[in-house]
Amino acid sequence: MNNERSNKQRLQSFLINVSAFAIVFFLLSVIVLELFNQSAYRETDLSLEQAVEDTRLIQAEISSFQTDSLTTPPDSTMPKIPGTNRFNTQLILWSADGEILNKQTLGGRFSQLTNLTLNTDNLESIQSFSIDDQSTDANEDKLLFRSITTEAPANNLGVSYIQVLANTNQIKNAMSNFQTILILSMIFFWILSIGISYLLTTISMRPILASWKKQQEFVENASHELRTPLTIIQNSLERLFTKPNHTIIDESESIAQALAETRRLTGLTADLLTIARSDSNQLTLVKEPVELAHFIAELVKPFKEIAELDNKRFIIENFAETTAVFDQKKVHQVLVILLDNALKYTNAGDKITLLSEISNKHWLIEVKNTGPSITDEEKARIFDRFYREDRSRSKETGGYGLGLAIAKQIIDEHKGQITVKDLQPKGVVFQIRLPREG
Repeated sequence: MNNERSNKQRLQSFLINVSAFAIVFFLLSVIVLELFNQSAYRETDLSLEQAVEDTRLIQAEISSFQTDSLTTPPDSTMPKIPGTNRFNTQLILWSADGEILNKQTLGGRFSQLTNLTLNTDNLESIQSFSIDDQSTDANEDKLLFRSITTEAPANNLGVSYIQVLANTNQIKNAMSNFQTILILSMIFFWILSIGISYLLTTISMRPILASWKKQQEFVENASHELRTPLTIIQNSLERLFTKPNHTIIDESESIAQALAETRRLTGLTADLLTIARSDSNQLTLVKEPVELAHFIAELVKPFKEIAELDNKRFIIENFAETTAVFDQKKVHQVLVILLDNALKYTNAGDKITLLSEISNKHWLIEVKNTGPSITDEEKARIFDRFYREDRSRSKETGGYGLGLAIAKQIIDEHKGQITVKDLQPKGVVFQIRLPREG
């Protein structure tokens, strides 16, 4: 992936993340404000509804008006707010023609309600309105109210309607402050989300770039490995055309070389196909219960014969006398890779050991050999594709550096582990742990 395309993809991902955060914060703000708005007025509306249903309160106000009281009764449930001329709740007695009757009971508060008018269009329902505050010389904030109006009980005082007022300036101010704080908080966290989006974009792009780089390396390495046998085959065939009078026996060396490279090319193609299927999650496993002792005994027969011919000691420690669930062909392929490497990288007189035993809920397999040790740097890369710890010797033995990579993929597909460590005082141990139940 070139830099221009990578940067474009990174920018696109960044903008998507920032936009997603912005939408989430916006929706969250709207929902919080709406819920706060509803809850802020809920208690006020409830108190208004209770007030119009409280017949004692209404009768007390009417009685106060009847006796022409000049002050608010001592047991009034509507105290003034300390430090202001405003009030929270007040009862208004209206005549049929829209005149406030309890002016004396209201006292100084009446000056704030000079512009209040009677509205009988929406009786028994809570309404919101505002009026100018006439109690001060300067025209300050409007007085905000929520109110409910109902018909007055039967009386001979001319009281036709009862209106209960609740001042909501404090609620409005609180909501305004809350809204400002909420908006500033959302802006702050949205700005913070820009940095988080950049970080998330960088983190999310890492596996994509790593996968792209891995794919590029795979294609380059595969092309390189394919080029060599194809070149040898082409040269061998072209050589045959330069000598048309020669017999097959005369050119048997060129033909044999072409056939050998063809077989190597077939093996490489099969390995590449296995890796490609694993990368695309198309590597299917056919798991079934397998008798481990019999499986190991049959597996090692040809390798034991090869070891004897090469004057190498082959030891079998077959202790797993039970069954396990796995893909028999795939695990067979893994052990063939490990045993084949053990035979290739050991000399006459060296020892190769295959251990098979049950450890807790796992099937433990170890392939040990007393050949050359592997450095720590090589251990970290030995399961990489096309990696060869000894390239010259690998070419001689026909290796392409794909065997251990395929082995690791198969073991990973089985939810197992494969590791490599040193064998003291000299040698290498490849250890596999597979779950018994698959």
